[in-house]
Amino acid sequence: MKKYVVLALIATVALFMFPLSYELENDKIIVKGRFVEYQIDENGDLQNVYIIVYPNKRVHIYTYTSDGFTVLDASNVVSTNAEEKNGDVYLSFLYSSGLKKTYHFINGPHYEFYVEFSKETAVTLPSVNLPQHDLVQDNYYVSYYSKNKVVSICRIEKGRLKDNVAYAKRVHVYMGPPKKTFLREVFKDNYDKVISLLNDLHVYGAYDIVFYPFVWFFHWLYEVTGNFGWAIILFTFVVRLVLYPLYHAQTKSMIKMRKIQKDIEYIKKKYKDPQKQQQELMKVYKEKGVNPMSGCLMMLIQLPIFFILWGVIRYFQEEFAFGKPFLLWHDLSAGGWKANALLVLITIVASFFTTLITSQDSRSAWQGIIMSAVFPLLFISLPSGLFLYYTTNTLIQLVITYYIYKRYKIKGITVRELLGLPKKA
Repeated sequence: MKKYVVLALIATVALFMFPLSYELENDKIIVKGRFVEYQIDENGDLQNVYIIVYPNKRVHIYTYTSDGFTVLDASNVVSTNAEEKNGDVYLSFLYSSGLKKTYHFINGPHYEFYVEFSKETAVTLPSVNLPQHDLVQDNYYVSYYSKNKVVSICRIEKGRLKDNVAYAKRVHVYMGPPKKTFLREVFKDNYDKVISLLNDLHVYGAYDIVFYPFVWFFHWLYEVTGNFGWAIILFTFVVRLVLYPLYHAQTKSMIKMRKIQKDIEYIKKKYKDPQKQQQELMKVYKEKGVNPMSGCLMMLIQLPIFFILWGVIRYFQEEFAFGKPFLLWHDLSAGGWKANALLVLITIVASFFTTLITSQDSRSAWQGIIMSAVFPLLFISLPSGLFLYYTTNTLIQLVITYYIYKRYKIKGITVRELLGLPKKA
């Protein structure tokens, strides 16, 4: 029983690490969350919406054009009330007609909120694009802006819809990136309908057909482990295991090339004519059964896959912030020195030993070590979730490289040789 109480407390702490807050600024109420900001004017109309995307870039996704839940009876606001409750923010506006409008902004990663009215009334619905490009179907008003890759989905839960005007008591709103996992959480009972509407607006393309199987697999790992940190590590292990044959073929090709390096250098010194030199090199490649292009081909095949995997980890950045702590990390969406120093150190050490295993001389080893030390430092600002993926990948690379080079009895250089010290007697 104690175990479940502790888990519940951890989940609660994670949820309230980034509670929504509100403030009054220039006759506007500004509601701020970890990844979103809403601005509502004194009339109770939604004026602007911003989302925060990596790396802390503030993107303006919505501007008011008489469509921000404006009450059409044109009555005046006589009182306003704002309060924070359980991490959420509630804004209430009482109109002279007696109508009460309440915004319920939900604390979480999914960009959702509700707009409720004390009685059924006519209100305009927000569009992130030109209204003529929007879609009205059943009780849904859907808008998509391809430049910013954001959608606005308004579901009329109580009432009816005509064009972009709702006659409603309650509207469920999602305004953010069209991430399918998020939409499944927000519109649990209507997910298929929402995706069908977005497909009608051509929100998802050919890339998503390849991308989303990886997303769903990662999400499944998260559901199994209950922690994004362990999900990232397992995800990296599984993918590297699947790709191992390609990496093995690439490394084997590099080892073959390494074994004939002396022959290559001899030919380059003996033949100065480029054409003759190429002919002799081709003879050596044929005799030794080496294809100099195979290593590059295997790398090219793997490259787009790793870009997709990188995108999958970035995809879950918002949920990292609200997930459970992982070991020393309370927020896998954070970046910078404080969050990533340990991961950088582990990455540099692992890269150091990988370079020693694969190098033939101290000069090439030093070049590799410097590059492997500088590269992670350039990306110190990455969210810790991304850096955890990068570090796990580097550790797996070290283990695989050690295994393959030992199997083919290829020796690298030692630390003493790197430092130019004499070998031990």
